[in-house]
This record gives sequence, C-alpha cells and structure tokens, in this order.
Amino acid sequence: MRLSLSSRLFRVLKRRSYTLSAAALSALLLLSSCGGGSGGGGGATAVSGQAIDAPLTGATITVTLNAPEGQTGAQVLGTTTADSNGNFTLNISFPNTSAPVFANAQTGSTVLSSYLGPASTLASLSTLSTTNVPNLAISQVTTAALAILAATNQLSSLTPTSYATLLSNDRSDILAVAAGIMAVADKYCSLPGGDRDTFEMGRSMVAGTSAVSSSNTTPTLTNVSKILNNSGTSCSSSILSSLLQAISASQYWAPELDLGDVVENIAPVVPAGTYHLQGLTADTGISQNNPSNSGTAFTPSPFDDPSVSVSSSGGITSKDGNVSGQITGNYLTLSLTTGGATTTYSGKVGLLPSGFLSSTTAEGFSLRTGGQDGAGNFVKFDAVLVPQGGSPNWTGISGSSEDGTGCSSSNAIGFRMHGLGPIVGGYTYNLCATTGTGTTTSPDLAITNGSAGEDDFNTGSSASLSGTLSLDTLTVGTTSYPFILTAASVALGGVSNGTTGTLDYVMGANEMIYVVTSYNTAFLMNDNPLDKLAENSQNSDH
Repeated sequence: MRLSLSSRLFRVLKRRSYTLSAAALSALLLLSSCGGGSGGGGGATAVSGQAIDAPLTGATITVTLNAPEGQTGAQVLGTTTADSNGNFTLNISFPNTSAPVFANAQTGSTVLSSYLGPASTLASLSTLSTTNVPNLAISQVTTAALAILAATNQLSSLTPTSYATLLSNDRSDILAVAAGIMAVADKYCSLPGGDRDTFEMGRSMVAGTSAVSSSNTTPTLTNVSKILNNSGTSCSSSILSSLLQAISASQYWAPELDLGDVVENIAPVVPAGTYHLQGLTADTGISQNNPSNSGTAFTPSPFDDPSVSVSSSGGITSKDGNVSGQITGNYLTLSLTTGGATTTYSGKVGLLPSGFLSSTTAEGFSLRTGGQDGAGNFVKFDAVLVPQGGSPNWTGISGSSEDGTGCSSSNAIGFRMHGLGPIVGGYTYNLCATTGTGTTTSPDLAITNGSAGEDDFNTGSSASLSGTLSLDTLTVGTTSYPFILTAASVALGGVSNGTTGTLDYVMGANEMIYVVTSYNTAFLMNDNPLDKLAENSQNSDH
C-alpha cells in the first residue's frame, strides 16, 4: 500500500549498507591511529548536528576537508552514524588550515552535504552545534548551495565571504534545487536515472541555468521541473510550489538561506539596549507533517512591542514576557506569544542600511525568520528591531537595480520576485520600485512592471503585474504599523485564474507576503536595495 505524504515525510528510512572508497578507508585508518576519526584526540572539537530533510535515520555522517564526500579532493576527518532522529555527535581534530570543511549525510541514494567553515576557525572552538553553525542541520538547502558551487568548480576555494555572496545572489536558485532534492528524498518524485544520488542530481539541475552563468537564460526552477518530469514519473508543479514555500518558512531551513557556516564572532550583532520590535507573522498553512500540500492559512498578523531589551550577551526579553530569545552573532532564536500561544522562530539578524531610518542615529536591524506553530504549520516572521523613537525612511532606500529587470527610470530600483506556494509558485516578475513620502500622490513604495516575467513551469509564458502598486503603511483599526507596507487588490497578470490579493512588505525583508483566497503565499527576492543587509557595521556581506 502506498504511504500517505505525511507518513512518507517522517518515515523511518531503511538503513542500507555503505561502502567506503579505498581512499576514504585509508584516511579513516590514519585518523584512527592518531586518535581522530569518530573520536577526537587532544584538542578535538565536539561536533553535534542533525541530518534532516525528513530525519535521516541511521545515516552515515562523514566530516570532510577540501570538498564534500564523493567529490574530488575530499579528505575524511571523521565519521559516525546518526540516531533514529537524524541526530549525531562526534569529536574532530581539525587541522590548522583555511581549507573548507563539510558535513555529509548518506542513506541510500539520499546524499546531503553542508559547508561548515574554514578548518582553522572550527578548530578554535570547543563545541560546534546548530547554535553557532546553522549548517550542522545537514539539509536539502545546504546541499543545493553546494551543488551550484560544484557545478562551477568553486568548492575547494570556498570561504565564508564567497558563501555569503552565494546565499545573497542566488537565494531563489538554491531554493529551487532544494525543493527538487526534497521532492526526491521524500519520495514525492523519482531520482532521475542518470544521477547516482541527490547531490549529483543537484549538480544536474543547475547545469546550463542562470545559477551557474548570467549568459544562460534558463531559470533554475524550469530545469528542476524538467529533470524531475523526465525521470519516468510525473512530478507536479503544485508539489514543487508548496515545497518552495515550506522550505523558506521552516525554522530549520530558513536560516540556511541567509547564513549557515560558522558564526565566527559569537558576540551579538545587536548592541545591548532597549528596542522597538515590529513585524508580521504569516502562517503558511503548510504542515511540517505534509509539506507538499497547502492548507488554509490565517490572515497575516502584525506584531508590535515597543519595549524589547537585548542584553550584552544577546539575551532578548520583554516587559510583558511575550518576547524572548537569543542572538549569537547574526543568528537568532526568538519566541513570540500571542493569544496565549507561543511560536519559536530561527533566522538571521542583519543591519539595516543607515538611510532606512530617521529620528535616530543608532543602528536598526532586520529579522528574517521561520518557525512552526502549535498545529505544526510553518510560519514566517519578518520584522525590524529598531531604536525606540526610530522611524522608517522609505526614501532612504537606494542602490543599483538587479540585472535584467528592464527599468527605464534612473530613479527606479529594479528587482525580481519569485513566487512560492500555491497559485503563484513558479511565477517570476521583473519589477521597478520608486520610493515616496507616504502621501496619496507619493506612496511609500510604488511598483510598476519592468521587462516581461515568466512562468518557470511553463516556458514561453509571460507574467506581469496588472497596473501600478501603491504600498503604504499598514493600518489595522486605529493602529498604524509604519515599518510594514501593504497594497490591496493586487492583480497578477499571467496567473490563469486572474488572481487578486493583498501584498505586504516589512522593511528589510527578502520577501513579500501575498495573501490570496485562503493562502499566505510569498514572493522571494535575491540581492537588491530593498533587502540588502550588512552583517555588522564593518561588514556588508549580504
């Protein structure tokens, strides 16, 4: 009998035999004789994490130097076996070198890999976990990122800076490949016959696409869908669309789309002080138990707390007890309580450009997180954490347009939006934004069409907005939320049923929430002036 989608996601994967190559076996014997391998010698670092698409029960976990396991130049540093929940722990004696380190998980044809950081940086830390290395959740997202680098022969030269650039510039491509890997790993779709495992499949998915060269015109999602539908079985666009949104809203995977390798400086990027927290929660209606299906979602809800404290060690508290969390470097865990229910989120803290704020000279921050509510649904929370008394300055947003968006006005910011979730999944719009003063004739953000967009699932189809969008301050009842912009009756040209909905945007977010019928869908953005964040006041990786 065929398993339900829910059962397949969290199935206990059959543990299969795993044969090491001669080179890997020799490396393990050498490490064992030196006190390394799966147990560390003197100065060893304790490493713990999880192999998770669905939890990879009994997966073989291998930590390698120079390249992911199975790739040219990979040197094994240690190995162990994951437990029934995909959790693993091992001790590694990292060499004193700047060479990149990778964590790998394999069970059958499911092969996942992740970049952890330079060996010398990892060696300087006594313990490594998802708290200071989010990529120790070895996942389809981390694998997709490395598949792009493998296709462009950049694995051996990988650095934290180049990895940050990849996440910023190719976020939508990584997400497309991650959805394809998840579809195969969780048995929604079949592994293509020409690929031996999911890592190699990821490389195939980006070959010849815009992810590996700007001269290529084929969108990555188009190639992902094509490859999976040429694998002997049908892999529907609705499944891939829902997986795109599920991954982007997960507390495990959302942080890996924005940061992931070792947090080199664990000091919180947010200075100690009292801040104003304002943001928008958007329940996707997509269950973690069944991420390929989209259910009814609640209307997005603004959240506002004018008095949130951050300690010198990164602890987050509020006077009413509804906000708590921890900032480690740029990595955030946050719990919000509304209506008696608490949801915990994980994600990135980034520094807003100085021009984004007025009425203050202090720094403000953007929070990009994903979480899971009490019903098991993925929930997005985009927010700002700004100095008390600070105000948004939408006219302060400026910078170069994203390539190929076709904006004719020199004052416009060109950007591309990639649809995630039901109805809009696969649609890409090239748009031009101009900022204003929030008046009737000068909205905070006015958006018009640039060059024609496309439906990545149906090549040859075009997509564009119907008319001009005017986004202004969100107001609910008598309460205004100035860091959240909204536009009603947004019509999407190209969508077959003439969809009309509401578009919401939080300052600094890398997505816009699109509320249509009973769905909270989203449009993801890559690096552009609307969502470009600095890591801190001295570093502007992304």
